[in-house]
Amino acid sequence: SPRASRMEAERLSNREALLERISSGCHELDGPKAVGVSASLAQLDSPVRICLVGLGRAGAFHMQSLRFVGARVAQLVCVVDTNLELARRTATEFAASDCVARATLEEVMADVALAGRVDAIIIASTTDTHYGLCKLALSASKATFTEKPISHHAEEVDEVICLAKAARVPFLVGYQRRCDRNFRALRDLIADGALSSEPGRHGVRVIKCTSRDNPRPPEEYLRTSGGIFHDMLSHDFDMIHFLTGEIPDEVFTVGHCYDPAIAALDDVDTVVVTLRYASGLLATVDSSRVAAYGYDQRVEVFGERGMLTAQNESRHTVELATAAGHLRPCTEWSFPERYRHTYTVELTEFLNMVRNEPPLVEEDRLVERHALLGAVARAAERSWREGRNVKLAEVA
Repeated sequence: SPRASRMEAERLSNREALLERISSGCHELDGPKAVGVSASLAQLDSPVRICLVGLGRAGAFHMQSLRFVGARVAQLVCVVDTNLELARRTATEFAASDCVARATLEEVMADVALAGRVDAIIIASTTDTHYGLCKLALSASKATFTEKPISHHAEEVDEVICLAKAARVPFLVGYQRRCDRNFRALRDLIADGALSSEPGRHGVRVIKCTSRDNPRPPEEYLRTSGGIFHDMLSHDFDMIHFLTGEIPDEVFTVGHCYDPAIAALDDVDTVVVTLRYASGLLATVDSSRVAAYGYDQRVEVFGERGMLTAQNESRHTVELATAAGHLRPCTEWSFPERYRHTYTVELTEFLNMVRNEPPLVEEDRLVERHALLGAVARAAERSWREGRNVKLAEVA
């Protein structure tokens, strides 16, 4: 069946299997379909030439993925970082592809010859720079992958969305949970009617998301993160949309801060959000900046015919049983461990979009969801600050 084929493809985890996915034209975009014609990538006469902006934590994940897929598929031709010495050291590693270092993306775009060597731009810099970099990349008609968020300001998100729709080039925002095999299996089961007795309806009535980070991010990151609602909970709001395609009408939030350093940033570290949807769907998200036992990411979906649950992933599957009881392994410790495979999946699928002729682009409604989900995060934050239900219409 198509679902079985998708699930089998998602179980592929080694390098050769991922490269096979690229060469066979397999793609799993943020939504179920994309605009464009899927073309085989079997004839990789030339790799996709990448400019990577930002060499911090997120940039390191993308560097690892680029090494994994190899220069036959993707060539790093330019690295950009305000730490020019770091950029130069990184460029040296990729000297075989004539990689160069620059301090800003403006320098890259101003160099006509260098800009002409770039097929796609990956934006992995600090969150407060994403908006300007997205504008620059899309205005140059470059395929663009950016880490989330596009911006913390609604008008800037709208501007980038308009640019992306007008440019008709591949544009993806990095919500890596959409590339996780467990959540894709969960989505596929819902789409195949596992919880519904009526064809064409998902049958979902209640969704519970648990989203507890670990370890607590450093204060340097927290200062520019946009706060827990835009940094963490935005992933959960996006996950509910990924599973159902729905946007809430109203939210209510309660929260508390146990960490004085986070309180000093006018933020909270522990939150529960309730969301109400026009279809009758109810959802809750409980979130914490830290969980002593490891990274906790679970989703429970209750529907007309039953329940689906996506559990945490453990470090291994070995369980010790003795007279004292049963000892199970810990969950993965942090999100880089829990989602280490998703960054490579994201990259391969983005490359597939770029390599197709014509290039694959997401449907407009999927690009537009970034503005709507940004409104959900703003509504959730306002609800916490004002202690009341907030309708999405108030902040959209």
